[in-house]
Amino acid sequence: MPTEIETQRRPEPRTQLSRRSLLKAAGITLGSVSLLSLLEACGDGATEEDGAGNLTLRMPFLQDMQVPDPDIMYEGEGVQVMQACYDGLVTYKSGTAEIIPQLADSWTVSKDQLTYTFTLKPDVRFHDGTPADAEAWVKSFNRRAGVKQGPAYMVEGIEKAEAKDATTLVVKLKEPNNAFLHYAACPWKMLATSPTAVAKQEVGGDLAQKWLKTHDAGTGPYVMKEFVPGSHYVLERFDGYWGKQPYFKSIRIQITPEIATQKLQLDQGAFTLVSHGFAIADVLDYRKNKKFSVTTTTGASMMALYMNPDAGMFKDKSLRQAMMTAIDRAAAVATSFKGLTTVQHNFWPEDMFPDGLAPFNPKVDLGGLTEKIASLSNKKVDFAWVSSNGAPAQQMAELIQTQLAPTGLEISIRAMPSAEWFDLCNQPADKRPDLLLATMGGDALHLDTALRIFLRTGAKPLNAFQYGNAEVDKLMDEAITKSTEDKTNEVYLRITKIIADEALWVPLCRIPQNFVTHSDIGGVELDSYLPYIFDSAKIKRV
Repeated sequence: MPTEIETQRRPEPRTQLSRRSLLKAAGITLGSVSLLSLLEACGDGATEEDGAGNLTLRMPFLQDMQVPDPDIMYEGEGVQVMQACYDGLVTYKSGTAEIIPQLADSWTVSKDQLTYTFTLKPDVRFHDGTPADAEAWVKSFNRRAGVKQGPAYMVEGIEKAEAKDATTLVVKLKEPNNAFLHYAACPWKMLATSPTAVAKQEVGGDLAQKWLKTHDAGTGPYVMKEFVPGSHYVLERFDGYWGKQPYFKSIRIQITPEIATQKLQLDQGAFTLVSHGFAIADVLDYRKNKKFSVTTTTGASMMALYMNPDAGMFKDKSLRQAMMTAIDRAAAVATSFKGLTTVQHNFWPEDMFPDGLAPFNPKVDLGGLTEKIASLSNKKVDFAWVSSNGAPAQQMAELIQTQLAPTGLEISIRAMPSAEWFDLCNQPADKRPDLLLATMGGDALHLDTALRIFLRTGAKPLNAFQYGNAEVDKLMDEAITKSTEDKTNEVYLRITKIIADEALWVPLCRIPQNFVTHSDIGGVELDSYLPYIFDSAKIKRV
C-alpha cells in the first residue's frame, strides 16, 4: 500500500498576499505568467472568509487537462477536477488498496464471479436534479461504451447491466474478472453521468461530448462553473450534494506551467496548495518551514525508461537488453529524489504485484552496451521526458544522459507534454523518441490494468510504442478469470518473463508525490493511486 514517508503540520497564521506586495515582488512578469494572471489568481484573498466557510481554494495545474468528459479524460492532471464533479460506485480508502463505498452502500459478488449486485445510496441527485438511480448507472455504462475512448475497456466485459429497482443495480459480466471492482474504484473509474444532461445536450449522436468539454453532468461535491483552456477552471460547491457539504465554496485551478511561478504564488499566499511537481530541494526547504505542511507519499506508479522497439537503434533487442543493466539506477534515484524514494527492486510496482515475486535488481554493467554502441554508425538518441512529472523527472533524464555518455551515445534531451505523450501511439514508429522517461502503472491497484493499457495490442494512448504480442494478450485475459490470487499471479509471472526478455523498459523507482499546503490546511485525504489528488469534500482550513 502507499507509504506515507513524512507529514509535517505545524499551525501558524498564514501570510496573505496583498496586491501591493505582489506588485513589489513580481515586477511586470514572472516566468511565462503575466502580472494580470497573478492578480486574478490572488483575487481578494484577505477578505475571502465570511464566517461561514465561504472560501476559495486556489491551486495550480502544470498544464491543461485533456477534456473534462468522464468517459474521455484519461490523464493524471485532470483527475482532481473529475473527482470533485463526479462520483463512482466505490473508491479506494485513502492510503490503502481497500475498496470502500461511494454511491454504492454495499455490494455482493456471485460465486462464479459473473454477477455484481450493488445497493445504491437512496436520494442522490445529479447537479441538474436528475435522480442518480440504478437506471442512470445503466445509461452511464452505455455512454462509456459508446464514447469508446481509453477508459472504455472497463465496461467492455459487461454483458448486461440492469436496474432491478431504483437502488439495486445488477451487473452481469461476459466472463469472470477479478479486477472489475478495481476498475470501479480507480481514479478513472466508471462515473455516474446524468442521462438527462446527455440527452438534452447531445448533438448529432455525439453523446454530449461537445457540451461536456466545458460542463459537467455529475453528482460530486462541486459543479463546473468555468472551464477556460490555457487559463483556469472554477468549480463551485453543489448545495444538493449527498454527502457532507465541503468547507470551501469554490475551487479555482490556475494553469501555471512554470514551477518557479507556482512556488512564488504559494509562498505569497496566492495558492492554497501545490499538489505535485516541486523540485526536491524545494520540498526539503518547505519541510523546515513552519508556515507549510508537506506530505510525501508514494502511489502505485513508478518511473520507467522506455525504449522504442520498432525504430532506431533500440529496434535491436540485444541493445535493449544491454540497456537493462547499463544504468546505475540507485545512484540516479538517490540524486534525483534525495531519499524521498528508493530504487525499484521489483519489475512491477509493489501495490499491484506482491513485493519480491518478480524481482528486478541487476548488477550495473555498462560494458555490454558500450561494446554494442561502438559498432553503430549513427549514435544520436532522441530522449524525451514527460513534463507533467516535474523537476525530478528532468533531473533523472539528465543523470541518465550523463551515465550513458561514456558509451559514445549522443543523447539530446527534450521535455514532452502529456498530450504529446498520449499521441505517440498515433505516430509512425520512426517519429517516436528513442528513449522516453515516463510513468508505468495501471489504472488501478491491480496488475491487469497496467498490462491492459501499456501492453495490450492496439491499446491507446499509453501503449505509446504500440507493442503487441498475441500470447501476452491471451495470458492477461486468462489471469483475470482465476479464482484465487495465487493462480492469478502464476499467470502474471509468465507474462513478466516474456516482457522482461523483450526489454521494453527499465524500472527506476516508485514516484514520490510531495503535497505542499499552508500549515492551516487540514482534512487532507489523498488518493491511494495518485497521491497528489485530494478529497475535495474533506479538505478545509483549520
